[in-house]
Amino acid sequence: MKNLTSNQFRQLRTDFWTSKNHINLPEASLIADKDSTALFNVAGMQPIIPYLMGKEHPLGKRLFNIQKCIRTVDIDEVGDNSHLTFFEMMWNWSLWDYFKKEAVARSREFLTKYIEIDPRKIAVTVFAWDQNAPKDSETAGYRESCFQSANIPAKISYLPADNNWRSPWPVWPCWPDTEIFYRVGESEFPSAESNVWNDENNWMEIRNNVFMEYYRDENWNLTRLSKQNVDTGMWFERMCSVIQGKSSVYDTDLFSSIMQLIQSKTSKTYSDNNRRFRIIADHARTACMLVNDWLIPSNIWAGYVLRMIIRRMTYNIMLLRELNESEYQLFISDFLDIIQNLRNFNKLEIIRVVTDEIKLFQKTIQNWMQILNGLLNEARNLVISGLDAFKLYDTYGFPLELTREIALEHWLSIDETGFKLELEKAKEKSRQSTKDMFKKGIDRSKYLEWVPQTEFIWYDCHDCDDSKIIKEITLENGQKVLIFDKTPFYPEMWGQMWDFGSITLENGEIKKITSVQKFAGVILHFIG
Repeated sequence: MKNLTSNQFRQLRTDFWTSKNHINLPEASLIADKDSTALFNVAGMQPIIPYLMGKEHPLGKRLFNIQKCIRTVDIDEVGDNSHLTFFEMMWNWSLWDYFKKEAVARSREFLTKYIEIDPRKIAVTVFAWDQNAPKDSETAGYRESCFQSANIPAKISYLPADNNWRSPWPVWPCWPDTEIFYRVGESEFPSAESNVWNDENNWMEIRNNVFMEYYRDENWNLTRLSKQNVDTGMWFERMCSVIQGKSSVYDTDLFSSIMQLIQSKTSKTYSDNNRRFRIIADHARTACMLVNDWLIPSNIWAGYVLRMIIRRMTYNIMLLRELNESEYQLFISDFLDIIQNLRNFNKLEIIRVVTDEIKLFQKTIQNWMQILNGLLNEARNLVISGLDAFKLYDTYGFPLELTREIALEHWLSIDETGFKLELEKAKEKSRQSTKDMFKKGIDRSKYLEWVPQTEFIWYDCHDCDDSKIIKEITLENGQKVLIFDKTPFYPEMWGQMWDFGSITLENGEIKKITSVQKFAGVILHFIG
């Protein structure tokens, strides 16, 4: 097998698909577009779904790219050998052009001829069958031929729909797929009987071929699509570990300089702090990539995920060594110098956004840790109650995911059902407070005597540390209102909705903004 650097591998793969008359498709933003139900681009196919559904692509019928992706569904697995929240996927597509036979042959050619992977270390899976869809015998036949041409026994596993069938919605195009796995077991070559079905832990998925073949109607009937597509993905980081002979994606050249940087900043070693180093490295990459695509931390939607990622990274750094603000700034700066491959790169802005969030987190950490340590000691039946977990989230802004991780380190769990109930109660209370706020008969002028007009500073900053509370009000209905000398929160005006966000008080408490109103030039921040 060829021993390639990650950059050499990128170029080799580009050369291969260019030689097959495929056009390089520019990558899309990590942030999903407004029409998507996802927060992020989680797969390379996401931006081209309209073209997979029948629209003609301006670049033609054969495309390829490398798409940056974000997935947090497996965030608890980050730190093992293969899981990442930020990763790159190598994709190629056939839009109503070639289909199964050519796709299988080209996948095999790239892996065994261009990269020179020993075919004895490859196994594949295909769709078996179920009551709704037929067995994919055609693909299995093409896979069988590939093994025969290498004069080795075929390692083909027939797996059910959970593994090898893609069906985004009940009534929608759906399709079988076939996946390629690489041997990662202790022995160099698998035993004769080893395959993905009976020996899953010794095989790692590196590539798949998705065949967009059928349409399923309301009665669950399948009909073949008149225009069929191929959607092929290959894990870039996993392939680098294969090519470079590493047991983990974190041991490739993609991460080697990052691990050295973490080691120099914390004075700890990677070998002794394997999982923490990997979490820091992955989350730092994820955070910098998201901020580079113009996302900022917040308490809602994609911004909440970014906030959780940065705080989880910071917490793991803190467990290795306490860094001050300038040390964090230097860490992020040096980190950006290593990863480099960013679009629209604004180094100073990335450093500012990430370190501002770290600084905000540090304001709350001491109070939060005291409370959490008390909860850990008082936990009944090894469970932290949903109410206690919610207080940490609501009062101090600590993500449930981070509380869960720390609890697990102490062999505790969280009543997450109870947490969700408390969260829903808080939302309902917030909704009710907003309704009460608009009741007639509340004379706000009596609360605002001698209060100067608020300076609205637009969006010059997202984290205004020098804003001062000049008055705190409790209305007759119990609603709390804060007035600042200046604010970046846009109040409800001219039919436009108010800005959402949160306020961090001097004692570290985080208060959610439920509404922002303006009266006589004074901007009122209603807090939950």
